[in-house]
Amino acid sequence: MSSLESVKPFIDMLRMLAQLLDSMAEVEEEHGRRFDEVLKEILSPTRLLELHKKLPPDVYSELMASLLRLATLSSSVQNPLMLPTTEKKRVASELRKVVASLESVIEKVRELKR
Repeated sequence: MSSLESVKPFIDMLRMLAQLLDSMAEVEEEHGRRFDEVLKEILSPTRLLELHKKLPPDVYSELMASLLRLATLSSSVQNPLMLPTTEKKRVASELRKVVASLESVIEKVRELKR
């Protein structure tokens, strides 16, 4: 691999970081507040209680399981750059599972609204 080709993973990471920042900015523009404030509101006990009342038990359970897995991951990963390679891969795999589960919840909620 040439030295220029070895830069490609870093370029890909910069692209992903740019997408992340764009997404955060969109949320902030839509809600008129910083991303972390919006996230705190979405995950507040009051909001989760509202969802508990509105969602079927199986959908709410899946949502809560996903959020608990995410909380466990985020509390154990303070600085992802410092993780050993195997741990980075494990965390990435777990995050993909959380994403899939949250997407499943969103799809189920959409179906309920039809």
